[in-house]
Amino acid sequence: MRGGAFCLYGSVLGPAPLRPGVGRNLQLYNAMNLSRPCLMVCLAALLLSGCSRSPKTAWQRFQVTFFAAHLEFGAPSVSKPLTPERWEKAVRQFADAEDYAARALALAKSHPGTATAEQALWWILEYCPEAPSCKEAVEVLSRDFSDKFANQCRGLINADSPYADHFFRAIVEKSPNWQMRGQAMLARARFRQVVMHDNATAEKLFEQVVAQFAGIKVSKDSLVTLGELAQDDLTNLRSPNLAPEPLRAGQKVPRFEATTTDGRAAQVPDRYRGKVVLLDFWATWCGPCVKEIPNVVDAYAKYHAKGLEVLGVSLDRANAGDSLASFARKHNMPWPQICDGKSWDSPIVRRFGIKGIPHALIVDGDTGLILADGEDARGPKLAAAVEDALTKKQSAPK
Repeated sequence: MRGGAFCLYGSVLGPAPLRPGVGRNLQLYNAMNLSRPCLMVCLAALLLSGCSRSPKTAWQRFQVTFFAAHLEFGAPSVSKPLTPERWEKAVRQFADAEDYAARALALAKSHPGTATAEQALWWILEYCPEAPSCKEAVEVLSRDFSDKFANQCRGLINADSPYADHFFRAIVEKSPNWQMRGQAMLARARFRQVVMHDNATAEKLFEQVVAQFAGIKVSKDSLVTLGELAQDDLTNLRSPNLAPEPLRAGQKVPRFEATTTDGRAAQVPDRYRGKVVLLDFWATWCGPCVKEIPNVVDAYAKYHAKGLEVLGVSLDRANAGDSLASFARKHNMPWPQICDGKSWDSPIVRRFGIKGIPHALIVDGDTGLILADGEDARGPKLAAAVEDALTKKQSAPK
């Protein structure tokens, strides 16, 4: 994350708040690059800090006992973290997995509906996916915490969650909740693609989502379905222009076509030949984006006549069409907007590798070359970057 001004993942499949479970605590200590003895001291301190809270204390005691006996699940350092492959190896060698799984399940069942129960159930899926108790753990999780599951999925699609592949697989294979199974399959496909770089398996999983879970809505108040997202992911995966990370200055933007909220066709970069276009990824719900609007408005007013165009890519929801138009009028934003209602799951957002907003790209409409991006294309630097781009364009050989 580059600075504190970014609104990070806010889609129907995110964001996932850091769960205060074993894996997250261990990652925190690993991020501090602590030695093994020091790690044990920290975990002991964690136990003592909660000694007056019964369920939490029981869970912390469980953690300390487990890590004292199974250090193989801890990453040795930040520079050499556990990979999904190493995690799978540790799971296969976890001889007393059922004993720990049964204890964690008993703890969860003795404190139903609590944060402790949720942490214990997640832990079983992460560390003991093949243990007999895992099936019941999935059933309890599906019954008591299904409303939170979608918001957890995206947070696990990263290298800091090496257990995510078999976690999602356990949900797909064992959960009685059809919606959770579809969400888990989509999340697993994305994990295989983004973290494990296994496009072949990812493609098959995306196809399964389309075939088996296409009609499931990603959330109660969304118009978007899992099938639509999986189909978009398939399109992106099969595209040579897929950007796993945000595109930077010096790279070329992938060509795309979309319909703006007022019904016009937007073709990037072809529609902007002879121009410089500012691609502005933003949303009305994003505070830093709203604060950036005056800078974009000023740049547009000053440089539009000289060849600057602005195209907004809004990450607002599917039902935000009218409110988005009203918001744009209120803030003097006359340029066109693209809003497909899929937020972070928009194929355009994913194709450009956008991880946080606001995010701006200044693009040469003739070549598609990115001339400035990120912090260099926003705030006090925006006007200078636009002027520089226009000057270079005007002086370029015709």
